[in-house]
Amino acid sequence: MDPLLLILLVVSIAVAVGNNMGVISGPTSGSRILKESSMMILAFTGLTLGYLVEGGKMGLGISVGYWDVVIIFLLAIGTLSLLTFWGFITSITQIFVGIFTGYLLAKGVPGSASAIGEIFLFWVVTFAASVIMSYLFVRGVAKKGRRALVNNLATLKVISIVMVFLSAYILGANTLGFVAGFLRESIPYPYLQVGVVAGIAVGILVIKGSRGARKLGSGFYGMKYLSTIAPYISTLILTEIGTQLSIPLPMSIAIFSGVIGTASGMRIRLISPKKVGMYIGLSWVLPLLGTFLISYIIFLLL
Repeated sequence: MDPLLLILLVVSIAVAVGNNMGVISGPTSGSRILKESSMMILAFTGLTLGYLVEGGKMGLGISVGYWDVVIIFLLAIGTLSLLTFWGFITSITQIFVGIFTGYLLAKGVPGSASAIGEIFLFWVVTFAASVIMSYLFVRGVAKKGRRALVNNLATLKVISIVMVFLSAYILGANTLGFVAGFLRESIPYPYLQVGVVAGIAVGILVIKGSRGARKLGSGFYGMKYLSTIAPYISTLILTEIGTQLSIPLPMSIAIFSGVIGTASGMRIRLISPKKVGMYIGLSWVLPLLGTFLISYIIFLLL
């Protein structure tokens, strides 16, 4: 077993988890329903179970050489570390897909264009669907009045606990399963599992990603109790669909678009289109294009 690959796995999982704590806890963090310690326990449990139970569904379908894997992981870790430091919630899925796309096109892997197109199409559909689902949920609840069940604080706390756990579970299955898929043929199974779990613990305890959580949770509008639920529901459904189809989906896309749909449904006018546009450009478009170009050039020259 190569220790370098194991180290790269643990570090990449840790950075991914720390960065995506904003995806798991963002809306709930904004409303302050749950304590940070409770959030961390739920996140660790959900991420671990999600990866162990369903992570194996996220296979790559092709074999990647040893040094190619090393380069892919170093690029991903470096890019996501910088984004996490600045508080941008960019799923490691986006980074790996950008790098992997550059790799596939540079190497001329047969059928790569079709596979890449399928992934990006699913992302676009997810963004639109999450906005619509969250909007309809909030408007539907609003029609029932302020005394609706979901406006009861005790009920909301229970629902939030379930949503945080399920979000972590699905992120563990989809995102962590996709990352580990690069090393499934290079690291023996027991070491692979231990490495992922160790990375989850380090990501939650050390990196945390609290700046990203605050940005997603309340950086665009003040989250209230009702508004914490809708983004989770759309994210859970759409990401789980992606897992069953073996399509990597950045949960940040689903939950962020869910936040936008929720705000629109609540008729909140505090969202700045410029702020949202800059966030999408800096957190999604630029990292994806940047990693693709860097990866394509590197692997084209090798």
